[in-house]
Amino acid sequence: METTMAPRASMTYRADIDGLRALAVMLVVLAHAGVPGFGGGFFGVDVFFVISGFLITGLLVDEFRTTGRFDAARFYERRVRRLLPAFAIVMATTLALAAILLSPAELARHAKEASWAAAWMANIHQVWSDTSYFGETRESGLFLHAWSLSVEEQFYLLWPILLLAAWRLARGASGLRRFVPLATVLAFAWGVWRAHIDPLSAYFLPDARAWQLMLGACAFLWVDTRRPSGSGRWFGVLGLILVVSAAVGFDKSSGNLMLLAALPAFGAALLLVAGAGGVGRVTSALGSRWPVAVGRVSYGWYLWHWPALIFAALLAPDNLLVRALAVLGSFAAAVGMYHWLERPIRKRSADRPSRVVLAGAMGSIALALLALWISRVTVQPEEGGHAALHPIQALAVAPEYNHYGCDDWYRSSELRPCFVPPQTAGAPTVIVTGDSIGLQFFPAFRQIFAARGWNLIIVTKSACPMVDRPFYYARIGREFTECSQWRASVAEFIRDFDPNLVLVGSAGDYPFDAEQWRSGTEDFLRSIAGEGREVILLGPTPMLPFDGLQCLMRHHHEAPDAVDSPECSVTLVDAEWRGVNGALRAAVEAVPDTRFVDLSALPCPEGVCSAWNRGQLAFRDSQHLNPPFALTLAPELEQLLDIQEALESSQ
Repeated sequence: METTMAPRASMTYRADIDGLRALAVMLVVLAHAGVPGFGGGFFGVDVFFVISGFLITGLLVDEFRTTGRFDAARFYERRVRRLLPAFAIVMATTLALAAILLSPAELARHAKEASWAAAWMANIHQVWSDTSYFGETRESGLFLHAWSLSVEEQFYLLWPILLLAAWRLARGASGLRRFVPLATVLAFAWGVWRAHIDPLSAYFLPDARAWQLMLGACAFLWVDTRRPSGSGRWFGVLGLILVVSAAVGFDKSSGNLMLLAALPAFGAALLLVAGAGGVGRVTSALGSRWPVAVGRVSYGWYLWHWPALIFAALLAPDNLLVRALAVLGSFAAAVGMYHWLERPIRKRSADRPSRVVLAGAMGSIALALLALWISRVTVQPEEGGHAALHPIQALAVAPEYNHYGCDDWYRSSELRPCFVPPQTAGAPTVIVTGDSIGLQFFPAFRQIFAARGWNLIIVTKSACPMVDRPFYYARIGREFTECSQWRASVAEFIRDFDPNLVLVGSAGDYPFDAEQWRSGTEDFLRSIAGEGREVILLGPTPMLPFDGLQCLMRHHHEAPDAVDSPECSVTLVDAEWRGVNGALRAAVEAVPDTRFVDLSALPCPEGVCSAWNRGQLAFRDSQHLNPPFALTLAPELEQLLDIQEALESSQ
């Protein structure tokens, strides 16, 4: 690329940067809205990080040149005016809508998340919460998207000081041009390594994300004294290709997301460099009217779109029209907020910026405390000060085997078989193995086999399918290797223990195609099959398109008197795993001494799946049956399993 020496860059307005913001926010919104072909649109956040690093570093370097110092009050005053008023409006509006539309328990959960977001620590909360950025939208928090804002603000607590120290030690911008790129390379290596060791925390914490903001700084330092010319227009073309290819070519399961983030991050840096020279069609397109218009409201659109999509998913699951209206409505809200709030506030300049910073800090603390207070008082307290549960929520029961220590989830691959008492020497033995869906009939299994004097052993790992194929687990942000290792140990345990009967079950929502379901299940069944040992493969139970417990609490202040709840019901046709069941049937046909039992109709009598069934709570979320309800299904389950046939075949 040809370059020309140029006067030192100053942070004047560049229309192409607003256009780049538009590209970034549109990719994010398309991905979150579930638009096919944009599975990697979340990489738009990486573009935002690079833009932020470019602009903030530019402002700091300009200030260092002019004054030789860092005016912390002025710097953070700009951050407060840029971020806090809009966030406060979105937070207040979102919590108000949640209070109207959602159940008290849901409001309490979202308010707690809001308190972390208001304290600019949403990313830290996300690492330890039970929600997933890459999971089902309806299961996510209303303020989950604030994690990226938290990353930036945490980074900017240290970056100005570090940059000023480097400026003084290196004696100006020429020294920074040596120091910052080297630091960026080291930070990138650290981020990739962190993502390999602990993908979840690496995705959300600033130490692993710092290289992206620093890459933006590198882009500024490059254009600080140089301008691309001539063939420099190809930088814009290449940058656009890198950003778009990441968004359409990858998704959450593509591997090390921090390594893949190099594509959109470097693409954004190239676009920023190309735009500094004002050359090329890509730069011109980004700086045209409509991209700039969208870019100017990109912050507001980012804030509004996520809660809008969450409300849409909660109140109208899988409704494409409602989802589209949520996207359009959030954009309209962003436009209004920009013209009536953001732009007027940004134009103001405080005579005493320290007061604005103090007011911003106090405002953030007040918002956090208010949200925390809402989360505590939403449910009326009982005597003694403890929060009282909603009458329906009080009916939800955790699986009993959770207390046995059988399940170590993703924390290790250790096999922890639980021998359910009583155990009788010489009695027939049944091993039940699978994930939490396969084990949700545990109360019924215990009743069925205890009545016959059988020994019952459970071997379980949450979120681990009994399909001998690797898969990406969104909750931990990587391949679930512990599951594969544990599953191999299960097969070895079954072969060594040699039980009379094995029951195997999994959920139906794992990311396998039909062939993977068939072949992977067949491979696992072959690994546990043995002479004189019957294996029964349990089909996955239906999955509601909503959280059953939350739906009931949203529509009923008390436990319903009716047998079921039409407001929280779907037809079995819409909830069953018909394709998965077909693949499972094909798998058992290929393995001797195995048979398939379809459980779809068991919790869904007369073709209707209701969260409230037989006058009690049936689904405690979207797919897990409530243990007391599962126990009532024991007679029908026993008939489906045909236990007498299994007993006779074992003798």
